[in-house]
Amino acid sequence: MSGEQTVFRLSELAELGALALRRQVNDLFSLLELPSVWQGREPREIAESGLDLLVSLLRLDVALLRIEGPEGGLERRYPAELDGEALLSVSRAASPDSPAHFELPRPNSIGRTSLRVVSASLLGEPGTVVVGSWRENFPTVHERHLLQTIANQAALAMQSSREARARHTLAKERARLERVNSALAMLHSALDGLSRTHTVTQVAEVVLSRGLAALEARAGSLYLVDELGAELHLVQAVGYPETLVRGYRRIPVEVALPIGEAFRLKRGVYGCLEHPTTPEPGRPRASFRGYAAAPLMVDKRCLGVLCLSFAEPRPFGEDERAFIQAIAQQAAQACDRARLLEAERCARLMAEARQRRAELLSEASALFGSSLDVGAALTRVAHLLVPRFADWTVLRVVEHSPSGADETKTVCVHRDESQAERARELARELLPAEGEPRPSVSIHAVVAPISARGRVLGAIVLGLGEPGLYNADSLEFVEELGLRAGVALDNARLYQEAREADRRKDEFLAMLGHELRNPLAPMVTALQLMSMKAGGSLERERTIIWRQVEHLMRLVDDLLDVSRITRGKIQLKRERIELLAVLSKAAEMASPLFEQRSHYLELPRAGEPLFVDGDPARLAQVMANLLNNAAKYTDPGGRIVVTATGEGEQAVLRVRDNGAGISPDVLPRIFDMFVQEGRSIDRSQGGLGLGLAIVRSLVELHGGTVSACSEGLGRGSEFVVRLPLATPYAPAKDEHRSHPPAVSTQDLASALRLLVVDDNRDAAELLTELLDAKGYVTRVVFDGLAGLEAARTFQPHIALLDVGLPVMDGYELASRLRQDPSLPGLKLVAITGYGQDSDARRAHAAGFDVHMVKPIDPSQLLRVLRELVEHAEEQPQVGVQ
Repeated sequence: MSGEQTVFRLSELAELGALALRRQVNDLFSLLELPSVWQGREPREIAESGLDLLVSLLRLDVALLRIEGPEGGLERRYPAELDGEALLSVSRAASPDSPAHFELPRPNSIGRTSLRVVSASLLGEPGTVVVGSWRENFPTVHERHLLQTIANQAALAMQSSREARARHTLAKERARLERVNSALAMLHSALDGLSRTHTVTQVAEVVLSRGLAALEARAGSLYLVDELGAELHLVQAVGYPETLVRGYRRIPVEVALPIGEAFRLKRGVYGCLEHPTTPEPGRPRASFRGYAAAPLMVDKRCLGVLCLSFAEPRPFGEDERAFIQAIAQQAAQACDRARLLEAERCARLMAEARQRRAELLSEASALFGSSLDVGAALTRVAHLLVPRFADWTVLRVVEHSPSGADETKTVCVHRDESQAERARELARELLPAEGEPRPSVSIHAVVAPISARGRVLGAIVLGLGEPGLYNADSLEFVEELGLRAGVALDNARLYQEAREADRRKDEFLAMLGHELRNPLAPMVTALQLMSMKAGGSLERERTIIWRQVEHLMRLVDDLLDVSRITRGKIQLKRERIELLAVLSKAAEMASPLFEQRSHYLELPRAGEPLFVDGDPARLAQVMANLLNNAAKYTDPGGRIVVTATGEGEQAVLRVRDNGAGISPDVLPRIFDMFVQEGRSIDRSQGGLGLGLAIVRSLVELHGGTVSACSEGLGRGSEFVVRLPLATPYAPAKDEHRSHPPAVSTQDLASALRLLVVDDNRDAAELLTELLDAKGYVTRVVFDGLAGLEAARTFQPHIALLDVGLPVMDGYELASRLRQDPSLPGLKLVAITGYGQDSDARRAHAAGFDVHMVKPIDPSQLLRVLRELVEHAEEQPQVGVQ
């Protein structure tokens, strides 16, 4: 309207002023109502209301309210599509006295696009209010005042709202904390009570008493699942009618009830029964409206369910649910602990019972094994069982007597001796009249057979005065006792049989040796006499006979050696020896067989000596057996090579032949007794298959090993003996002194009188003839009484006595000769076919000076006589006439 002037009348101006004043007053009254209008509202609502008020009071085209409060960024715009960031950017250059200009993206309702924009800060709030209008006089003083006042009132209202909300939140939190503290106190009380529980019943009492009081429940129950996981069993119920409890003592886990749902889902189930109904036919109706069922969980395992019932429905807030679940969790752990304690207690009791039973079994086994007297062992075991395991016991066994008849032994022991016969009667009632006893257990007795190797030997009956204490474990114990008793009795029987068999075997071997040696003795003597008389005639025949006699002698010696070895009767006479010297002696022993078969024997050359600690006679026997074995199984003209070397701490002897070899199936058993490979049909050089068994036993007695190897039949074999080396022996100086010259046997013979006593006339006469030929003065008799009389009249220096004499045996004869004062210096030589160690000990005990086994080598006999003469010369009190 350029060029035009607006003229107002005075009355109009007054009216306009009054109108503006009334509007300002109304605006101020509106501001005064803001605190009451905004009281209790949320900051978001206050921001929206304040922005709306500014728009309406100031007739704004744009408005923006932005606050960065504790609840986060809060922004309100008018109009909604306003570019807030552009408006804020413009408002930063504006002030209440100097508005900035903001261009709208499109004209407003009256076609304006340019706006005057001012901003105001919020009192105590990190934010700003930006408003704008197209009016030229915007903002007036009044509008600036309204803008700031509304902004401040909105800020104060927001602060007041936050404070009120904080107070409300604080009050709610305080109430919650009070409830939590109360719940914690009750939970602590429950935990304190649960910590002193030892059984699931005690756990149920504590949980239900504390839980019902804490939650103001009307009733409650605790269920635990059975071992099969099929049913929930009631542990305890509180507050329910007895008729209701009787119907719910056992509940299938699949039941359509909250308790079943809680168990299956493994989570709490809460709710109310608007119309309680009977879930299953025959079960009583429940009168409770609210319920809670919490599973008892331990390591993802559900042990059972805690159930609470309320008279009225209730919402079950989070705190209540957490409290119920906490109670259920603690109840689950307490139940699990109680179950473990109960299991531990039962296991401990079972372990103690087993330990007691094991100790009883051990003591009983020791008693059974301590004596071969079956009756005494049974009596001691019966007294062991009563009263530790029974009030009375009866043990009955059947024994085979030496006559072959069965004998029944019965032992009865009662705590009260006067009731022993009553116990015997009870045992008769429990044991079958005929047939074998069967294992059985009743409320007052246990029966088990005594058996061994599938054979029933008797029975054990144990009884108690108070029934009901025996069980399956008791039966197992008594059965084991019966087995051990059976084994002990069977072992005693076997031991007796073995002793009897061993005694008979010893007697047989002794008799066998005696009977075999008796005919050999005159044969050896006869051969010696034939050699002395006939000169070179019949040499071949004598050689054949001598070879066969030696073979028989070797067989007898092998038999007796095996007997000694198996009974552990071999005693080594150890000394430090040089192995090559022993090998030379063995080669000499085996030379007849080598010469007969024209074998070539290669012995190791003399070199560094190999010393071992051993019995020279036994080691020579070992080597001779190996050489004889090689000679026997090598074709005539064969080659046997022997090497002896030191390897580390061992002396190693190898005997290698190019003979028949050993088949692979025989090789692992080559050192077993009576094992021979059928390599020679006529077995002219065979034996009893004992040589290599003796070799292994003697080598092992020396701490060594022997092994055999062969590439197969026809490819020879090799035997290897390994013995521990000993340090070389340094002889003392006096060992090199020269010995006095030996006394001539021929010189002494003519001065010695020899008495020969033997019931074998051939052996006695031939031996006498041999001794006469050597110059001795002899007399021969054929029984013990005649020998005693001849000794008194003949006064011999040496008596050669056969042990197996008729009427008076050689042992008695020797004893009586020793007791005769007229024969003070008499030397006694036992000449017998009994070659056991016990025979030698018995001979020396009877007074013999020397024990010689038939057949006697004449040269050995002459050497013994010479030694006895030399010994007599060293002891003048004996004298030689």
